[in-house]
Amino acid sequence: MTRRKKLLVILGVVLVLLILAVTVRGLLRRPADRPTPPPVFVERPTAAVDPAVAQAAAAKAPGDAAAQKKLGDAMLAKRRFDEAATAYRASLAIDPNQPLAWSALGEALMQTSNSEGVGLPAGAAEAFRKAVALDPRDPRARFYFAMEKDLKGQHDQAIGEWLQLLREVPAGSDADEAIRSALAASIKRNVQLIRQAADEAGRAQPRYKAQQ
Repeated sequence: MTRRKKLLVILGVVLVLLILAVTVRGLLRRPADRPTPPPVFVERPTAAVDPAVAQAAAAKAPGDAAAQKKLGDAMLAKRRFDEAATAYRASLAIDPNQPLAWSALGEALMQTSNSEGVGLPAGAAEAFRKAVALDPRDPRARFYFAMEKDLKGQHDQAIGEWLQLLREVPAGSDADEAIRSALAASIKRNVQLIRQAADEAGRAQPRYKAQQ
């Protein structure tokens, strides 16, 4: 092979690598489709209260924020999201200084509301913001804010935040399962995007011609 041909081959390889790098960068910044339905981030360290029992207790104490929150927790554990949201709102109307109730309300709204674009539903995002304002370490709010970053294409940041959360939540908990599920889905999307980028770069490669 002559020196000129060697230089052309080297330039071709460099061009392919540049195309691959630019394509991967663009694809990884592409907003992801919103998962349907979003994962449910529920903590149940003890057996969930029976909804009927919680409902009766809340009815007897309409001015008790704790009783209304327990009703919300019971409904959320049963995936009765609309009723959970109503109970959390009642609790927060009595005592708005409850980070867990705010993040739980955000959870319920995540499951019942539609978002515009790839962000979180407006009501859920507002509830999560109020939760972290009261408790910056609230795991549920942080989980969903990381999800929003992932949906907007900020995959590296989202994965980093989920991994940090994974170090903090109890092993085997619902939170643990939700984080691992979100991580797996994000990594799977990234692998697919990288493969797609490699295929696109491959189509732009100059064809190698063997010397006779």
